[in-house]
Amino acid sequence: MILTALHELYRRLSAGDGPDALPPLGFALTKVVGAVVLDREGRFQDILDLRTTDGKRQVPRLIQVPQPPQRTVKVVPGFLCDNAGYLCGHDGKGKPERARTQFEAARELHERLLAGLDHPAARAIRAHFAGWDPAEAAERLAAHEDLVDGWLVFQVLDLPGGEPFVHDVPALREAWARHVAAAEAGAEGQCLVTGEIGPIARLHAPIKGVQGAQTSGASLVSFNIAAATSYGKDQSFNAPVGEAAAFGYTTALNHLLRREMRQSLTIGDTTTVFWAEKASAAETLIPALVDPAWREWEELIAEAAADDLEAARADRLRGLLVALRDGRRVTDPDLLNDAAVRFHVLGLAPNAARLSVRFWDVAPVGEMLRRLGEHHQDLALDLDHPNRPPSPSLWALAQETRPKDRDGKARGTNSLDTMKKLHGDIARAVLTGGPYPQTLPALLLARFRADGWVTHPRVALLKAEYNRRRRFAGQPEDMIPMSLDPARTEVGYRLGRLFAVLERIQEAAHGGSVNAGIGQKFLSSASGTPMAVFPHLLRLKGAHLKKVARDGRGLSVWYDRLVAEILDEVRAIPASLTPDHQGLFFLGYYQQRQALFRKGETPAAEVSDADTDTAA
Repeated sequence: MILTALHELYRRLSAGDGPDALPPLGFALTKVVGAVVLDREGRFQDILDLRTTDGKRQVPRLIQVPQPPQRTVKVVPGFLCDNAGYLCGHDGKGKPERARTQFEAARELHERLLAGLDHPAARAIRAHFAGWDPAEAAERLAAHEDLVDGWLVFQVLDLPGGEPFVHDVPALREAWARHVAAAEAGAEGQCLVTGEIGPIARLHAPIKGVQGAQTSGASLVSFNIAAATSYGKDQSFNAPVGEAAAFGYTTALNHLLRREMRQSLTIGDTTTVFWAEKASAAETLIPALVDPAWREWEELIAEAAADDLEAARADRLRGLLVALRDGRRVTDPDLLNDAAVRFHVLGLAPNAARLSVRFWDVAPVGEMLRRLGEHHQDLALDLDHPNRPPSPSLWALAQETRPKDRDGKARGTNSLDTMKKLHGDIARAVLTGGPYPQTLPALLLARFRADGWVTHPRVALLKAEYNRRRRFAGQPEDMIPMSLDPARTEVGYRLGRLFAVLERIQEAAHGGSVNAGIGQKFLSSASGTPMAVFPHLLRLKGAHLKKVARDGRGLSVWYDRLVAEILDEVRAIPASLTPDHQGLFFLGYYQQRQALFRKGETPAAEVSDADTDTAA
């Protein structure tokens, strides 16, 4: 099913004839750095630099050329596109004899494929290979040492058809297509992808761009051990895929993995690609909403000119994310029109020279948006710092499970593989709508108790895991909202609120934050064994309120009433709290602290003089 979906994508993307169309069988989009310029008699003129500028870097140009060969150590020439060793016999690695062998192999290939072809470009290429002396290559190419190791093509001056490069000449493309068709005439069988009878691919093109895999690419379909053979069929004949289908799915997947496509994400040790069954804005919007780059969007919007397309895209993504987080209906017309379009998500991880499929999911665009909405709603929480992004990225969430030092910086030697696995497990839950990792609550509780950092990303992740379990249990009414919920009566939530108020009373009594205050001393034990802590803290409260009353009795009365209101639903302080109630403790603690710090809430102003007199 995966190969079928990718092959259908190739058919869709190769149907057009524009610059963005995928190449036909036997051709490939290749990163070309330069062109060997010849005159019509085949005489060398220069090497033309085809690279473009990206910021301060020079990057190759992506050009459709005859499919370059898959090479290891063997000498295998490419047609009309190769490096300077094959096209000019240039040796830049101290192996002049090998460079000459490469050039001779390229000469034989081009003479064979272009024999009898009466076209100025074909005559010029044959003349070049017949007249070029590899011994002169080093001197004649000395000015272009930065280009000779990259992919090069041919350009012949003053061609009658006006084609910019030789490989664009229709007659030469047809010669290559005939060669490819003849080379396919091998073992025949029924293709598992299309069901058609025809040549079966012995080797599939490598997939490039998967994080952690070999830079030369890795195989998605491959067999290399005897135990994987079946009925005497080895290599890829054991999973017969036709030459056309193998070319289609590998070309489409490599296209998706190109960075500029914005249709892939690296999540942990898994590279995830996204596409729809038809052209849709969802193909680039959904990946960005899965792992939002909130700060980058804000910077683009703030620095944008009136016609800045990137800023407009960032503003669109920000609006979508806020709508999903707030549970509002998505009104983006492109996404609404494509709500029923099937959307594909494929996760790939490296495994030596091969790729493993980590996950595969297909759902309508509307369903994917619903899942993303649930994730961002579950994470939604009042911020504890104005510079925090409202929706943390998936990697930021995974990082919050690491221990922190006194300054809040991650410490310790957590295995990178462990972090990547957790990152991937969280992403899987988001993309499939499934449960978050079962280890999350215990891991987060351990971090809260060990280092005392009850921060927005940590609590948001705890809240998301709790809410998702409630949803799966059919108890949506028990889900935690974004802000403080004074009506909640769970003892863990109430005691967390109580601890936040007692801590705030102490700070008010001392005129600010306190070194070695009750938060640093008792937070861990209060969340686990509250009966051992709260009686002592409630006695301290009286002394602290007396100090607060010296600066204004109204504030002291307000705090006292808030404590009484919280304890009103607590029949008895338990000796211990279950893990679920410990999680509720930290949720109540965080939300109560944010409510107390929220701008505009001045507790003293809420207590009138008459109330103060009555309390006296």
